[in-house]
This record gives sequence, C-alpha cells and structure tokens, in this order.
Amino acid sequence: MDFKPSVIRPLPLRGSVAHPKEKGNIPVCPYKIRRLDRNDASSFREIRLEALANHPEAFGASWEEEQSQSEAHFADRLENGLVIGGLSNDGMLAGTIGVSKSKGIKTQHIGSIWGMYVRQTVRGTGLSRLLLSAAVDEVGTILRSLRLSVVSSNVPAIRLYKSLGFEEWAVEVEALKVGDIYYDEILMRLELGPR
Repeated sequence: MDFKPSVIRPLPLRGSVAHPKEKGNIPVCPYKIRRLDRNDASSFREIRLEALANHPEAFGASWEEEQSQSEAHFADRLENGLVIGGLSNDGMLAGTIGVSKSKGIKTQHIGSIWGMYVRQTVRGTGLSRLLLSAAVDEVGTILRSLRLSVVSSNVPAIRLYKSLGFEEWAVEVEALKVGDIYYDEILMRLELGPR
C-alpha cells in the first residue's frame, strides 16, 4: 500500500460542516479528523463491530466474521491501510472511513472507499461529509479513480456521495444477502484526474 505515512497528521478538508458551532464569527469544527493508527485499534474495533451489527445490509463484511478478530488484527489494518476517523471533543471515535488501493499493476490507479460509518448520535452534524472529504483529499494526488458501493436504500449516503461529485455507473443486483433478504448496491465513482 502507498498509504503509509511516517507521521500521523491532521488532514485537509473539502467541504464544510453542516452545522458548525460558532465562536464569535469563526465556525468551529466539533470534530478532530485524523488518520487512525494502531493506538486506535480498540476504538476502531468497537465502532466497526457496532456498524456491522447495526447495519448489516450496508457492509460486505459481517459482524459474525469480524467479532472473532483480535485487537491486534484491527491494529494491523490501521497500520497497513488508510482509515480516517472523526473524534468528538471528548475523544470518542464518532465515525470512520477507509480507503484501499488496488494492488494489481494494471489497476493501481483505482481506490475503493470501505467501512464508511457514523454513529447514530452524531448523524446530521456534517461528520460524514468531513470524513469523505478527508479521504478524497488524502488520495487525490495518488489515485485517478475512487470507487464505492452503497446499498440502494441508503438515500442520505447516496445524496452525500453525489454532492461531492461521485457518479453512479452501475447497479449490482442482489449484491448482498442478509438473512433471507437480498440488497442491491449502487456502484459509484469519482474521477480524480490524470495520475
């Protein structure tokens, strides 16, 4: 992976918070957006399992598969990949987004968004936009195309992705099966330019 930084640093942001707190006339972001590292493994494991349990239709991975994974497994994922977190002022990990880069020689210009999740208690605050913008900004100079899949019933997520320039390019019918129910996924992509 080409996403390994030598230093964890604050990420630049695209877009703005939907409802920023005001301090005088200057908007204040209620979240710290940063790349997660192995020291965040416990919090990352907790929010990841919460996402999989609460919204099994939204993820290709399952709670049953990931709950048996050790904290060290999650630490390795953070160390060897790109996962960005949004932390609230009290330090709680309130949302995450991951990006993976294709490994093949012919497809290494393509990246994929995975694991986008924001806790129910902070939805509607602009955190999803901040996380997605940070991911796009982080990979914008090394990838030509950024792709994602979203369950077709998740209208707020689709609206968010479109607002940042992602376009639908296909529908995968019955992409996921949870229990006895099949879910279609919309495939979307954002062209970042020549690389």
